[in-house]
Amino acid sequence: MTESQTKVCQNCHGSFVIEPEDFGFYKKIDVPPPTFCPECRYRRRLLDRNEWSLYRRNCNFSGETVVSIYRNDAPFPVYKQEVWRGDKWDPLSYGRNFDFNRSFFEQYEKLRRVVPHLALANSNSVNSEYSNQSQDNKDCYMVSATGGSEKCMYGNWFQPGSYFSADCYMIEKSEFCYECINCGRCSRCVWCQDCFDCVALNFSIDCRGCSNCFGCVGFRNKQCAWFNKQLSQGEYEQRLKAFDWSRGEILKAIEETKRLSLVLPRKNYHGAKVQNSSGDYLENATNARFSFNCRENKDTAYLQDAWQMVDALDETEILKDERSYELQGCAFTNRCIVLRSCWTMTDCYYCDMCFSCSDCLGCFGLKQKQYCILNKQYSREDYLELKKRIIEHMKKTSEWGEYFPAELSPFAYNESVAQDYFPLTKKEAIARSYEWYDHQESKDYKPTMRPSDVPKFISETTDSILNEVIGCSSQESEKERDLHPECATAFRVIPLELSLYRKLGISLPSKCFPCRRNDRFALRNPRKLWHRQCTCAGEKSENGVYQNTASHFHGAGQCPNEFETSYSPERKEIVYCEQCYNAEVV
Repeated sequence: MTESQTKVCQNCHGSFVIEPEDFGFYKKIDVPPPTFCPECRYRRRLLDRNEWSLYRRNCNFSGETVVSIYRNDAPFPVYKQEVWRGDKWDPLSYGRNFDFNRSFFEQYEKLRRVVPHLALANSNSVNSEYSNQSQDNKDCYMVSATGGSEKCMYGNWFQPGSYFSADCYMIEKSEFCYECINCGRCSRCVWCQDCFDCVALNFSIDCRGCSNCFGCVGFRNKQCAWFNKQLSQGEYEQRLKAFDWSRGEILKAIEETKRLSLVLPRKNYHGAKVQNSSGDYLENATNARFSFNCRENKDTAYLQDAWQMVDALDETEILKDERSYELQGCAFTNRCIVLRSCWTMTDCYYCDMCFSCSDCLGCFGLKQKQYCILNKQYSREDYLELKKRIIEHMKKTSEWGEYFPAELSPFAYNESVAQDYFPLTKKEAIARSYEWYDHQESKDYKPTMRPSDVPKFISETTDSILNEVIGCSSQESEKERDLHPECATAFRVIPLELSLYRKLGISLPSKCFPCRRNDRFALRNPRKLWHRQCTCAGEKSENGVYQNTASHFHGAGQCPNEFETSYSPERKEIVYCEQCYNAEVV
């Protein structure tokens, strides 16, 4: 078996290791080893994904005004959803011959610049105009990567069964939730993280099967508790009734819960049922290396936001794939190499925005096609022969196996999701040869109300607030402005949003949606790993700082277990291996 090798990344010039199992995969799909490190490969894929930079522009077919991820100055035509998916235009009419005297990427980019683009990826949804990378939704507003949800607003990854919730990141089968992160099967929960099968939780972290708890951390099957102290039902109800749900008191409760979480142990990763895997937010994963937010994966590596994967490397935002490499924003794919924004594809290579195709190479915008190259139709025999020649040509030009170059992204760096995970200033982005877009200030967002003038309590908030443009509180201090460079400076409250605040009894936010999203995003661990040892040792102290109890497998001594974790060594959390953590929370 090939031994691991250390290489120098051609992008960041740092060193990275190619593992023996990686070489086996590259040989199996006939691609050379990567020239970029895993992090730079991830960044390169993210450059092609725009989730939140939405624009009003004209459909180049009908002239109608539509919501789009592409600006009006995009160098290609953009069609509204109904037209693009219909039969009023033919993507094969843009087909051309392959020129072996030119590079593949040069020819592909010329094709991409003339074929119409889909304005917004939002299929089979009702009254959900501002929903991107989403499908099967109803009455949703400003959501991304969301499916099968209703009345959800301002968030990512609302998964099937999500109902009437806002400002959440990755919730599933949950209802009436606000500011929740990584929660499932929850109801009436606010400001919660990593909670499952819970009802009426407030400001809680890592709870399972709990109800009517406030500021609790690491609880299992508990109810009527206040910052991890058990109360009677009457005492709990009395304290909850006395709680001041103003913005100031909400912030204090969030901070107190955070302090409590720092003196309680946490597992080295979020998730469950993993074998021989590394990463974070993992579930039912086997042999999944360096993976983040992955579920039901086997024999995979370097994946992010990828579910139901088998034998795959380097993929981002994927649902159900087998034996593919370097994919972004795809679903239901098999044996594919370098795709972006494609669905139901088999044996396809270097395609973009194609649906229900097989045996295609270098195509854009195709639907239900086979044996096509650069959008030109071929017979099966001619396709196979030409494909073989093109692959050999791409190997000679060092293009085969490499993802689309950053300069071919249709988005500026700060329009793409790369800015979320690898933030850069305008100066830094330009120095690295990335495009940058300076967003124009909207005339509709001149503040009519200062954030300090917004009613303190929801009970004092009348429907007139719907007519106001509220200044974002992030603009009131230089420190906050630096932390939120994407701030919209002001925001409005929509009727559906106001009705949720009233139902939950919580006050209006003081920040605009981009700032709220930025704050929420910062609560999740980075998609990086550090090698650490379990910190479990000694005995549990009287002040509640968990270190170890005699019931742990290693007794009173230091736990010998080591692991890869997204908690860096300088962080304050007490990080346990899964074995020691389970001994504490059971």
